[in-house]
Amino acid sequence: MCRSRVLWILLALGVVGFAVLALAYDHEPLSSVDAEVAKRVAAELPAWLETLARPFSWLGGWIGLTALAVVATVLLARERAWLDLGFFLAALMGSQLAVAVLKAWFDRPRPDVGSAVPLPESAAFPSGHAAAGVAALGAGAVLLAERIPTRRARRLVWIAAAALAMGIGLSRIALNVHYVTDVLAGWCLGLAWLAACLLVRDRLRADG
Repeated sequence: MCRSRVLWILLALGVVGFAVLALAYDHEPLSSVDAEVAKRVAAELPAWLETLARPFSWLGGWIGLTALAVVATVLLARERAWLDLGFFLAALMGSQLAVAVLKAWFDRPRPDVGSAVPLPESAAFPSGHAAAGVAALGAGAVLLAERIPTRRARRLVWIAAAALAMGIGLSRIALNVHYVTDVLAGWCLGLAWLAACLLVRDRLRADG
């Protein structure tokens, strides 16, 4: 299957997944799942798991994203890889802009059963950390994999990026600042945005 077709499929899956979650998160059975998980996390989450979740949450927040953006900008500017730099910044900043707009639109309250950290003032749906984990780390993995000659190393890059993106999203559930559907929607949004950015970059490359 050609690359562009795969990207269109991923874009469609992300959009459809997000749309389904947006329509169904406050209806059964998803609303009950969200509430039950939040209650269990508040009552039963082990202290060691909370400690483990914090670094992943930092990675998907402004601290981690700023560090990632600075490193990527310096390295890509050194190469004069301006299209790649534009792609990376579009994936990172565009996904967060989309999250901000969607949060304001849905205005979903965050879990109120007890959180390990102070609740952010922004709305819950979708999770910006989860979206950034997929869009920004995914973009970084694309650029890194394109610069690695061996297939095994490229596979390890993708495994690491997927594990980090999953850890970032799950950390927001573990810290009880997001419901399960918030994180799932963030992953879907991040996937759709990443695929769209890749399609645009590929088209610009093809056009010279």
